[in-house]
Amino acid sequence: MHTKKTFFFTLALFISLTLCFSVVGVYGDSHSDDEAFNAAVKAVKERDYSRALTLFRQQANHAQHDAQYNMAVLLQAGKGLPRNYLDALYWGWLAQLGGIEEAEDLASDILDALTEDDVKAVRVRVGENLQSRLDNGDINAISQFANYHLSILEEPDHGTAYIWYSIAVALNIPNMTDRRDDTESEIDAKELARLQTEATELFEKYNFAQFKLKEPGVANEN
Repeated sequence: MHTKKTFFFTLALFISLTLCFSVVGVYGDSHSDDEAFNAAVKAVKERDYSRALTLFRQQANHAQHDAQYNMAVLLQAGKGLPRNYLDALYWGWLAQLGGIEEAEDLASDILDALTEDDVKAVRVRVGENLQSRLDNGDINAISQFANYHLSILEEPDHGTAYIWYSIAVALNIPNMTDRRDDTESEIDAKELARLQTEATELFEKYNFAQFKLKEPGVANEN
Protein backbone atom coordinates (compact mmCIF):
# COMPACT_ATOMS: atom_id res chain seq x y z
CA MET A 1 0.00 0.00 0.00
CA HIS A 2 1.32 3.46 -0.79
CA THR A 3 0.34 7.00 -1.62
CA LYS A 4 -0.68 7.68 -5.19
CA LYS A 5 -0.43 11.16 -6.60
CA THR A 6 -3.61 11.41 -8.65
CA PHE A 7 -4.58 13.74 -11.45
CA PHE A 8 -8.02 15.24 -11.84
CA PHE A 9 -9.28 17.08 -14.89
CA THR A 10 -10.78 20.53 -15.25
CA LEU A 11 -12.09 21.97 -18.49
CA ALA A 12 -10.11 24.88 -19.93
CA LEU A 13 -10.86 27.03 -22.93
CA PHE A 14 -7.89 27.62 -25.20
CA ILE A 15 -8.31 27.64 -29.00
CA SER A 16 -10.60 24.65 -28.43
CA LEU A 17 -11.83 22.70 -25.41
CA THR A 18 -9.06 20.58 -23.88
CA LEU A 19 -8.48 18.68 -20.67
CA CYS A 20 -5.74 19.73 -18.29
CA PHE A 21 -4.45 18.25 -15.06
CA SER A 22 -3.91 19.19 -11.43
CA VAL A 23 -2.88 17.08 -8.47
CA VAL A 24 -5.23 15.91 -5.71
CA GLY A 25 -4.51 13.66 -2.77
CA VAL A 26 -6.29 10.39 -3.52
CA TYR A 27 -4.84 7.04 -2.59
CA GLY A 28 -4.53 3.88 -4.64
CA ASP A 29 -4.58 0.30 -3.43
CA SER A 30 -1.61 -1.14 -5.34
CA HIS A 31 1.13 -0.55 -7.86
CA SER A 32 -1.18 -1.99 -10.50
CA ASP A 33 -3.76 0.72 -9.66
CA ASP A 34 -1.09 3.36 -10.14
CA GLU A 35 0.00 1.88 -13.45
CA ALA A 36 -3.56 1.66 -14.78
CA PHE A 37 -4.35 5.21 -13.71
CA ASN A 38 -1.12 6.59 -15.16
CA ALA A 39 -1.83 4.80 -18.44
CA ALA A 40 -5.23 6.51 -18.56
CA VAL A 41 -3.66 9.89 -17.81
CA LYS A 42 -1.12 9.30 -20.58
CA ALA A 43 -3.96 8.50 -22.99
CA VAL A 44 -5.67 11.80 -22.15
CA LYS A 45 -2.44 13.75 -22.65
CA GLU A 46 -2.17 12.10 -26.06
CA ARG A 47 -5.83 12.96 -26.72
CA ASP A 48 -6.66 9.29 -27.07
CA TYR A 49 -9.86 9.83 -25.13
CA SER A 50 -11.48 6.56 -26.17
CA ARG A 51 -8.63 4.56 -24.63
CA ALA A 52 -8.65 6.82 -21.57
CA LEU A 53 -12.35 6.11 -21.04
CA THR A 54 -11.77 2.37 -21.34
CA LEU A 55 -8.98 2.47 -18.76
CA PHE A 56 -10.79 4.77 -16.36
CA ARG A 57 -13.99 2.71 -16.63
CA GLN A 58 -12.15 -0.44 -15.53
CA GLN A 59 -11.04 1.34 -12.37
CA ALA A 60 -14.31 3.21 -11.86
CA ASN A 61 -16.20 -0.09 -11.86
CA HIS A 62 -14.02 -1.13 -8.91
CA ALA A 63 -14.93 1.97 -6.89
CA GLN A 64 -11.76 3.92 -7.65
CA HIS A 65 -13.22 7.36 -7.04
CA ASP A 66 -10.58 9.41 -8.84
CA ALA A 67 -11.26 7.36 -11.98
CA GLN A 68 -15.00 7.85 -11.49
CA TYR A 69 -14.48 11.60 -11.43
CA ASN A 70 -12.40 11.53 -14.58
CA MET A 71 -15.07 9.41 -16.27
CA ALA A 72 -17.59 12.10 -15.39
CA VAL A 73 -15.40 14.89 -16.77
CA LEU A 74 -14.76 13.10 -20.07
CA LEU A 75 -18.41 12.18 -20.54
CA GLN A 76 -19.56 15.70 -19.69
CA ALA A 77 -17.11 17.08 -22.25
CA GLY A 78 -18.00 14.49 -24.89
CA LYS A 79 -14.43 13.25 -25.19
CA GLY A 80 -14.00 9.62 -26.32
CA LEU A 81 -17.76 9.13 -26.52
CA PRO A 82 -20.61 11.48 -27.44
CA ARG A 83 -21.57 13.77 -24.57
CA ASN A 84 -23.71 11.89 -22.05
CA TYR A 85 -25.01 13.85 -19.08
CA LEU A 86 -26.77 10.85 -17.53
CA ASP A 87 -23.60 8.79 -17.28
CA ALA A 88 -21.53 11.83 -16.33
CA LEU A 89 -23.86 12.54 -13.41
CA TYR A 90 -23.80 8.89 -12.36
CA TRP A 91 -20.02 8.75 -12.16
CA GLY A 92 -19.84 12.26 -10.72
CA TRP A 93 -22.14 11.41 -7.84
CA LEU A 94 -20.24 8.21 -7.09
CA ALA A 95 -17.00 10.19 -7.06
CA GLN A 96 -18.58 12.81 -4.80
CA LEU A 97 -19.68 10.12 -2.34
CA GLY A 98 -16.15 8.72 -2.50
CA GLY A 99 -14.68 12.01 -1.29
CA ILE A 100 -13.70 13.79 -4.52
CA GLU A 101 -14.69 17.36 -3.67
CA GLU A 102 -14.51 18.63 -7.26
CA ALA A 103 -17.21 16.15 -8.25
CA GLU A 104 -19.89 18.07 -6.35
CA ASP A 105 -19.54 21.16 -8.57
CA LEU A 106 -19.43 19.01 -11.70
CA ALA A 107 -22.63 17.20 -10.68
CA SER A 108 -24.32 20.48 -9.85
CA ASP A 109 -23.57 21.82 -13.33
CA ILE A 110 -24.96 18.69 -14.98
CA LEU A 111 -28.19 18.78 -12.97
CA ASP A 112 -29.21 22.00 -14.70
CA ALA A 113 -29.22 20.22 -18.07
CA LEU A 114 -31.42 17.25 -17.11
CA THR A 115 -35.12 16.72 -16.45
CA GLU A 116 -36.42 15.70 -13.04
CA ASP A 117 -37.18 12.21 -14.34
CA ASP A 118 -33.65 11.88 -15.73
CA VAL A 119 -32.17 12.84 -12.39
CA LYS A 120 -34.41 10.39 -10.52
CA ALA A 121 -33.23 7.58 -12.80
CA VAL A 122 -29.58 8.40 -12.07
CA ARG A 123 -30.28 8.50 -8.34
CA VAL A 124 -31.65 4.97 -8.60
CA ARG A 125 -28.53 3.80 -10.47
CA VAL A 126 -26.24 5.26 -7.82
CA GLY A 127 -28.24 3.63 -5.04
CA GLU A 128 -28.13 0.27 -6.81
CA ASN A 129 -24.36 0.55 -7.22
CA LEU A 130 -23.87 1.17 -3.51
CA GLN A 131 -26.31 -1.56 -2.51
CA SER A 132 -24.43 -4.03 -4.70
CA ARG A 133 -21.17 -3.11 -3.01
CA LEU A 134 -22.74 -3.63 0.40
CA ASP A 135 -24.09 -7.01 -0.67
CA ASN A 136 -20.56 -7.94 -1.74
CA GLY A 137 -19.17 -7.07 1.68
CA ASP A 138 -17.48 -3.77 0.75
CA ILE A 139 -17.13 -2.00 4.09
CA ASN A 140 -16.09 1.23 2.35
CA ALA A 141 -19.58 1.51 0.87
CA ILE A 142 -21.22 1.87 4.29
CA SER A 143 -20.51 5.54 4.92
CA GLN A 144 -21.10 6.34 1.25
CA PHE A 145 -24.53 4.68 1.40
CA ALA A 146 -25.38 6.75 4.46
CA ASN A 147 -24.16 9.94 2.74
CA TYR A 148 -26.20 9.04 -0.35
CA HIS A 149 -29.38 9.21 1.70
CA LEU A 150 -28.51 12.68 2.93
CA SER A 151 -26.82 14.38 -0.02
CA ILE A 152 -27.99 12.68 -3.21
CA LEU A 153 -31.65 11.88 -2.65
CA GLU A 154 -34.07 14.68 -3.50
CA GLU A 155 -35.43 14.60 0.06
CA PRO A 156 -32.91 13.53 2.74
CA ASP A 157 -33.71 10.20 4.39
CA HIS A 158 -32.32 10.74 7.88
CA GLY A 159 -33.63 7.41 9.13
CA THR A 160 -31.75 5.26 6.65
CA ALA A 161 -28.65 7.43 6.97
CA TYR A 162 -28.80 7.00 10.75
CA ILE A 163 -29.01 3.22 10.41
CA TRP A 164 -25.87 3.03 8.28
CA TYR A 165 -23.92 5.60 10.29
CA SER A 166 -24.77 3.50 13.37
CA ILE A 167 -23.40 0.41 11.64
CA ALA A 168 -20.28 2.34 10.64
CA VAL A 169 -19.65 3.42 14.24
CA ALA A 170 -20.15 -0.16 15.47
CA LEU A 171 -17.50 -1.30 12.97
CA ASN A 172 -14.98 1.33 14.15
CA ILE A 173 -15.01 3.20 10.84
CA PRO A 174 -13.32 6.57 11.52
CA ASN A 175 -15.17 9.88 11.71
CA MET A 176 -18.63 8.35 11.87
CA THR A 177 -19.64 9.06 15.48
CA ASP A 178 -20.39 12.75 14.93
CA ARG A 179 -22.29 11.98 11.74
CA ARG A 180 -24.41 9.41 13.54
CA ASP A 181 -25.12 11.76 16.43
CA ASP A 182 -25.86 14.74 14.17
CA THR A 183 -28.27 12.62 12.14
CA GLU A 184 -29.94 11.29 15.31
CA SER A 185 -30.80 14.86 16.26
CA GLU A 186 -32.95 15.07 13.10
CA ILE A 187 -35.01 11.97 13.97
CA ASP A 188 -38.33 11.95 15.79
CA ALA A 189 -38.07 10.18 19.15
CA LYS A 190 -40.97 7.93 18.13
CA GLU A 191 -38.81 6.48 15.33
CA LEU A 192 -35.54 6.12 17.16
CA ALA A 193 -36.01 2.71 18.80
CA ARG A 194 -37.29 1.19 15.55
CA LEU A 195 -34.31 2.51 13.60
CA GLN A 196 -31.86 1.24 16.19
CA THR A 197 -33.46 -2.20 16.05
CA GLU A 198 -33.23 -2.20 12.26
CA ALA A 199 -29.58 -1.15 12.46
CA THR A 200 -28.84 -4.10 14.75
CA GLU A 201 -30.65 -6.51 12.42
CA LEU A 202 -28.71 -5.27 9.39
CA PHE A 203 -25.45 -5.33 11.35
CA GLU A 204 -26.03 -9.01 12.10
CA LYS A 205 -27.25 -9.79 8.59
CA TYR A 206 -24.21 -8.37 6.79
CA ASN A 207 -21.68 -9.51 9.39
CA PHE A 208 -18.97 -7.16 8.17
CA ALA A 209 -15.48 -7.61 9.58
CA GLN A 210 -14.44 -4.87 11.98
CA PHE A 211 -12.69 -1.96 10.32
CA LYS A 212 -8.94 -2.01 10.86
CA LEU A 213 -6.73 1.03 10.63
CA LYS A 214 -4.00 0.70 8.03
CA GLU A 215 -0.31 1.04 8.67
CA PRO A 216 0.96 4.51 9.68
CA GLY A 217 1.39 6.76 6.66
CA VAL A 218 -1.22 4.94 4.59
CA ALA A 219 -4.60 6.56 4.08
CA ASN A 220 -7.89 4.85 4.79
CA GLU A 221 -10.74 5.30 2.37
CA ASN A 222 -13.55 7.63 3.37
